[in-house]
Amino acid sequence: MYAIIRTGGHQEKVSPGEQITVDHLKKEIGETITFPVLMITTDDGNVTSDHKELEEKAGVTGTVVQHIKADKVDVFQYRNKTGYRRHTGHRQPMTLVEITEIRLGDLIGTPPPTPEPAEQPAPEGEAAAPAAKPKAKSAGRKASPRKAAPKKAAPKKAAPKKK
Repeated sequence: MYAIIRTGGHQEKVSPGEQITVDHLKKEIGETITFPVLMITTDDGNVTSDHKELEEKAGVTGTVVQHIKADKVDVFQYRNKTGYRRHTGHRQPMTLVEITEIRLGDLIGTPPPTPEPAEQPAPEGEAAAPAAKPKAKSAGRKASPRKAAPKKAAPKKAAPKKK
């Protein structure tokens, strides 16, 4: 199940358990937020986009995880042949929100449970034998000595000037 929501003048496609970054919201960490829904698609493929039905029955809720800053945007102003240069930067404040549920009437989409990694038993042959140490490089083979670079010939002396 997924939904299209509107937040901060943008539209986002979200599903339960997903974390999205939205423009800064004046909410505390841990508070829940309800987003206006534009469209919901259920798992069986039914699409609901009627705004009257969505206002009455639908809802997308999320929880504020943290407040962050977006990547830095460099602003450089330059005018040719005048020596005019201005360099500033900007980091937009953002809010990280985790979508907790998508509701459409009686249908509630919740995040899937996180699968726990299953421990795999070691094969019997490897369990009995101690772990082998990695082999060190053989000491019998020595690195070949580097050859010295050939010396440059001395420059020729100029012939004496005639008087």
